[in-house]
Order: sequence, then C-alpha cells, then structure tokens
Amino acid sequence: MNRPAYQTVLFDLDGTILNTIDDLAGAGNWVCRQNGWPEFSTSSFMAMVGHGIPNLVTRFSPPECQDPERLQKTLEQFTAYYGAHNMDKTAPYPGIPALLEHLKAAGVRMAVYSNKADALSRAIVTQYFPGVFDIVQGKVDDIPVKPDPTGVRQILEKLEADPARTLFVGDSSVDIQTGHNAGLPACGVTWGFRSRQSLTDAGADYLADSAAELEALLLC
Repeated sequence: MNRPAYQTVLFDLDGTILNTIDDLAGAGNWVCRQNGWPEFSTSSFMAMVGHGIPNLVTRFSPPECQDPERLQKTLEQFTAYYGAHNMDKTAPYPGIPALLEHLKAAGVRMAVYSNKADALSRAIVTQYFPGVFDIVQGKVDDIPVKPDPTGVRQILEKLEADPARTLFVGDSSVDIQTGHNAGLPACGVTWGFRSRQSLTDAGADYLADSAAELEALLLC
C-alpha cells in the first residue's frame, strides 16, 4: 500500500471530479430559448461557470434582463430545469473513480467543496460517488462562495484535519485562491474548465494533467 502524502484532500466538484459542463450548458440554453434570448456554445459556458449558479445566470442573461426581480425568476427557471437534468450527460473524468478508491483505501480523508448549491452538490456526488467522501458541501446561506476560505475552514474543523497535511484540488484559479486563502497548498488539474496557464498564473503549487499524475502526487 502506498503512503499518502496528504492526510486530507478537498476536491472541487465541477471540472475537477465530474464533467458537468454539458448539463450546465443544456440548462442555460434551455432558459435562453424559453425567454427568446441568444444561446451560447459549450465553451462559452465553460468561461461562465465557477462562481456559483446565481453568477452563471447573470452572465448568460442579456443586460436588459439583469434587474434583481428578473434575475430571481431566471434563477428559478434554471434551478428547476437543471435540478431535473443535472445527470443527463454528466460523468466522472477518466481515472477519477479509481483514484478516489485508492485514496480511500490508503486512509485519506476526503471532502468535496463546491460553489454549486448545496442540495445539488450532495445529490450529484451521492449519485456518482456513493460513500466515498466524508463531507460534501456546496453553497449554503451565510457562507461566502469560494475563494472565501470560510467554508474550507469549517470542513477542516469537522474533519479535525491538519492544514499542513491537507491539499485543495481544483480546476480553476478560484480553487487555487481558495486553498491559499485557507492556508493550504493547492493543486490545479488541467482537464477541467480552465486553462493550464490560468492555474499557473494563480500560483498553483502543483499541476496534474491526468488522474494518474494526481495519484502519483497524493500517494508516494
């Protein structure tokens, strides 16, 4: 059995362990069609996600439809549709299920921390990775979204984790900033929604181009 380099690993969700972009784009474009708005490419949605669903809704809404009342209605449309279709095309990235299995067997504590709504995060992680993670937490009231470190610190406290032996893993500069803001080293994965350069520019302590590379970092 390999020895874990870190006792605890916190994972981002979208773009890190699950490829969710087709379902996010599908829900966004469905809302756009319902309202007679221009639709967007999947690559455009990749650039929009990462700061929570309310921010995503704002980004695909036309400027003249961004008053608070209209945005709330659009958010309700998106949430209802995405809630019913968030697993139509979503799938784990190659090698991720095996990686998580190996980490769990090595005794590594694992959590998911996402800017996606908490209920959605829990449902989707339970569907694809039942029983794998010690904690799954999405966006909840009264806790600022990433890169604010409050949510990470709460997870560390619940897990009684040593920050010096904990790694944050994600696919965006927001994730790198989140880890650093919480005093953790951060690894950027290059298979997600953001570029390798953006992760480097954000100061990622490590980069992984595949699940196998990430496993080599985590299990010595």
